[in-house]
Amino acid sequence: MSTKFEVQEFTLCDGWINTWSDDDGASMFESKKQAEAELDWFLQEMLEAVEEGNMEDVPDREDFRIVEVK
Repeated sequence: MSTKFEVQEFTLCDGWINTWSDDDGASMFESKKQAEAELDWFLQEMLEAVEEGNMEDVPDREDFRIVEVK
């Protein structure tokens, strides 16, 4: 069984869960570095959306974590 990584988000109802998905289901990454890069990209996209007036605020990075899954 190979090790993968996922980005989890803290939610009030369910605690830490993987809320990220693609056409194949929950998004998984081959390395922690790859997952971190995706999270960085996501947060940058959110910052740009705020600057353009399309969102009120950027999600807090503390609401996300990267975990190893088997």
